Amino acid sequence: MSNTSGGKPGARVYRRRRITVAVIALVLLGVLIWGIVALVGLFTPDAQKTAGNESRTEQTQPASSPSSEQKDDEASAAMCKDDEIEITATTDAKHYASDKNPTLILGIENVSKRECDLNVGSRQQEFLVSSGADRIFSTIDCLDQAEDVNLTFKPGQKENSRFTWNRERSAPGCKAVSVQPRPGTYKFTAAIGDFVSEPVSFVLE
Repeated sequence: MSNTSGGKPGARVYRRRRITVAVIALVLLGVLIWGIVALVGLFTPDAQKTAGNESRTEQTQPASSPSSEQKDDEASAAMCKDDEIEITATTDAKHYASDKNPTLILGIENVSKRECDLNVGSRQQEFLVSSGADRIFSTIDCLDQAEDVNLTFKPGQKENSRFTWNRERSAPGCKAVSVQPRPGTYKFTAAIGDFVSEPVSFVLE
């Protein structure tokens, strides 16, 4: 009887080993393919969900409102222009006795053919009294609690504002003034912002 325990494996053994290796390779390949498919499946639903959300977001976005710049342009276009407003200065008398205070009247008229807006608040109004080149009094020197008031003027509409002057001087910044106006001829000029009237004369006795 011959001893074959230390000899080389037979052909059958080699075939079995090759088959085993091939099976293992196929199993590993199958696992790899399954892993790839599973990984793709994890990402695909989220992507579809995201796309659906984006679609719904685009559909439900509200219509864009006019920009603030557009609103500012519209408001600016509605404001009265230089040739649309006429400011007048008048007084309730031409001569004032020493015990009478002048009433100064600021008149506003829309002389255009369209409706326009004008700020007529106390912040914009000025009643100015002068004598020659001497600035005697102005309501803006000691203006307190100034306000803005926008008013719509129809074509031909007239409005006025009155101020009673107590015959005292004033100075910018509401500084104290000791010298008081003397009897004589004075001029009153009315203004609303950049709209300025022609001066009108009156006499203090």
